[in-house]
Amino acid sequence: MEPDTPVRGRDRELGALQHALGRVVGGQGSVTLVTGPAGSGKSRLLREAALAAGLKGVRRVAIAADPDSALIPGDSLMRGLLGGADPILGSERMRELVAEPERRYWVLAEVQDAIESAALRQPLLITVDDLQWCDDLTLLAMRALPERLSADAVMWLFAGRRADGPPGYLSTLGRLTDGGAETLDLDRLDDDAAAAMTADLLGATPSPDLLAAVHGTGNRPMLISALVRGAREDGPPVRLRALIRRQLSRLGEDARTVLEVASVLSRLLSLPLIAELMHRPPAALLAPVREAHDFLREDDDGHLVFQHDLIREAVRATVPGALARTLRRQAARVAVRENAPAVEVASLLSDSAEPGDAEAIAALRLAAAELAPVAPSSAADVSRRALELTPAGSPLRGEIIAEGVRLLWLAGRAHEATKLGHSLLSESLDPGTEAAIRLGIAAVSSQYSFAEAVRQCERAVALPGLPITLRASLLALEAVNLTLVGDMPRAESVLEEGMDAAIRAGDDGARAICVASQSVNAFYEQRWGAAFDLADEAVEFSARVGADAALWGSTQWRGWLDTVAGRPDLALEHAERGMKAAQRDGQAWLLRQWSMDRCSILYKAGRLSDARAEAEGVRAMSDELGAGNYADVTALMTVGRVALHTGDLAAARRYDAEAERMRADEAPLVRHSGLWLGALVAVALGREPAHLRALLAEAAECLGDRIPPLGTPLDPADEVLFIRIARDIGETSWADRAVAALERRAAANPSFRFLAATAAHARGDMTEAVALYRSFPRPLPLAVALEDVGTVEALEEACLIYDEAGATHDSSRVRAALRKLGVRRRPRAAARPGWSALTATEQDVARRVADGATNRQVAAAMFLSPHTVSTHLRHAFTKLGINSRVELARLVHQHSDL
Repeated sequence: MEPDTPVRGRDRELGALQHALGRVVGGQGSVTLVTGPAGSGKSRLLREAALAAGLKGVRRVAIAADPDSALIPGDSLMRGLLGGADPILGSERMRELVAEPERRYWVLAEVQDAIESAALRQPLLITVDDLQWCDDLTLLAMRALPERLSADAVMWLFAGRRADGPPGYLSTLGRLTDGGAETLDLDRLDDDAAAAMTADLLGATPSPDLLAAVHGTGNRPMLISALVRGAREDGPPVRLRALIRRQLSRLGEDARTVLEVASVLSRLLSLPLIAELMHRPPAALLAPVREAHDFLREDDDGHLVFQHDLIREAVRATVPGALARTLRRQAARVAVRENAPAVEVASLLSDSAEPGDAEAIAALRLAAAELAPVAPSSAADVSRRALELTPAGSPLRGEIIAEGVRLLWLAGRAHEATKLGHSLLSESLDPGTEAAIRLGIAAVSSQYSFAEAVRQCERAVALPGLPITLRASLLALEAVNLTLVGDMPRAESVLEEGMDAAIRAGDDGARAICVASQSVNAFYEQRWGAAFDLADEAVEFSARVGADAALWGSTQWRGWLDTVAGRPDLALEHAERGMKAAQRDGQAWLLRQWSMDRCSILYKAGRLSDARAEAEGVRAMSDELGAGNYADVTALMTVGRVALHTGDLAAARRYDAEAERMRADEAPLVRHSGLWLGALVAVALGREPAHLRALLAEAAECLGDRIPPLGTPLDPADEVLFIRIARDIGETSWADRAVAALERRAAANPSFRFLAATAAHARGDMTEAVALYRSFPRPLPLAVALEDVGTVEALEEACLIYDEAGATHDSSRVRAALRKLGVRRRPRAAARPGWSALTATEQDVARRVADGATNRQVAAAMFLSPHTVSTHLRHAFTKLGINSRVELARLVHQHSDL
């Protein structure tokens, strides 16, 4: 479509866009997705929306993708947000972020904060054209930010091809539609609209032959425009490619060459590069470019680009494939000489390099390393291309394979990583190099598969002649992962060797990991006093090296110990300090680690709403940081348990389905956690005893062993629930063994009174159990014990505790028990939508947001992750019955005036 003619046949779509613009003017966000085949008028609709936005005082931010920049992380996003006279982002800050490690998480956080800040000043329209060609980081932002910024005055308007593109694009489409995006699917124009458009462009009534040709285009607006232009200039209409060839043939040789070279290289014309490839000074291209003006236009940033991608594709089809590859290879050499970013070089080399090209292999490896922090999936694909070019028998193949394994793990492509990793065994590597590579793979694997990390360390440790420092690091990492796998005897043996190596190497980081692992072992051996002492020692070693170097950092493990000992209040203090340090040091992975710990601690503290919000925030961080074992056994378990307490059985079923992967995991601790969640869901759904037996059989076999039966780290209160379930399904021997195990643990650790409480509860001494539980800030186990007491007074107190925790399903169960005793206790009145329905944390977040703070500023002030703040805000909006910051500010200020 040409912008100076009316838009025909799209009245419904234009009306939907006007409605969305009206909403954003009123402070409400929206997401609209325009899909359709190439040339269907998607870009024109975006331009029409932008014009209408300007008339309504809405600021427009335009993001447009380029297929040749798909490997450059954040290219589309940064060009859109850094462009114009008043950019959304400050370029200096973004350049700093690009130089920082783990920048994927922080770039997204910076972008979110910048958009929030801009939307607080003026409503925004963010248009994203050619979404299917966006790079990984831009796609990540487009998947995540519309949901996280749903409370802000931001209208998101996406245009992309209909279900046609790479996996990342299709995933983004699914995420947007699942999130409630309105989809405007552009089909062919009807014949009347196509005829009207043809007449508009022609300035006269079209002939029957021209209308027939228009119909042959599938009534696609862009093709209609090209055909009508050709008919005006050349007479009878022809097909697009034939028309392009005919128009090219009329150009001078230099103009034709400029277009052909440009079509091979990029949608955007890089005139200095084209001039170099043509062996001409750039000034000599001025006349050819003017001559080719019908093929070109200026984009929003003032760059020369092809009028449309279909035109570029038609021009490119005139260039022989071998010549196109040669031109791209030559362009890559120029880019290397000009010190262009490695990812730009890789984009040119990916389809033009020949096997054995050492220069291309090196460039691709460098590009993969640059891409890894922000676009690991793209980095893995680039690395794979480098491997394809590397000859068999080359000493580089082992290194490239190891790099690829690490990248695939980072990208969450675990199966591919494992398969590629096995091929490493057939490659020839220097032992020291191979061990260092395997250490890196193991460190990454620790987040995603404890068992894989153990395997990598074992293979590396078995190599001959390793430096003592490398050996110490390998043994320490193997030991901590063995404890997480649940293989305590092997962990003990490795720990002894690892500690000796760490002492000889003078490596306090390795010693911290080893001592933390010793603490875990002591904990599972029921020596809780020793576990606490060793955890404190590990914290001291970590402080010397200035970092918490283990998967479970020593300070995190110390907090876990407080939690299972019945003191989640102390554990939350550890977590707050850890969150503060992670934010200060810019350590995204450690921020998530602390968030994972917090969600479990909050659950044990009986703060169900806060626990759910924290866990949902952790799960949202998987967009940037990936998912894995640790997230499963903390965040997934937490949201599943909260769903059961609140009676959300639909959500519980979903989480239980996700837990299937845990039940198949190699690590017993992960597997047991998945089985335990499955059993709890089965009880809530009233499943048959045989089903429960199958889920709990493995846990029953572990009773009294050093491998905890119900998750990691074990919660003594869970074993009381296990005993109840075992008796209900007739497995009294399981219940008796569990009671004996709890009694032995309490007797071995007399100073830990929470263990005495659970033991008393297990053997049925409810007077002692209730009295002991009252000494600890663990309200839910106390409520369960009061239920078991069964008197009216005890049940009424249990009901009150459940109500305070928000455990609505549990309180309903207790009210039913009271009715059987002849006592009718009214259900707690459902909180009306309004301020009183919010938790204390939600109120705090709401006040700060209403005062104009962005999510990131709130997160920094409250020592939370921005994702958790977003979750609290979303829950607050639901309870308040609103959907914008504008409405929130009004409600908060009204409440403050009362």
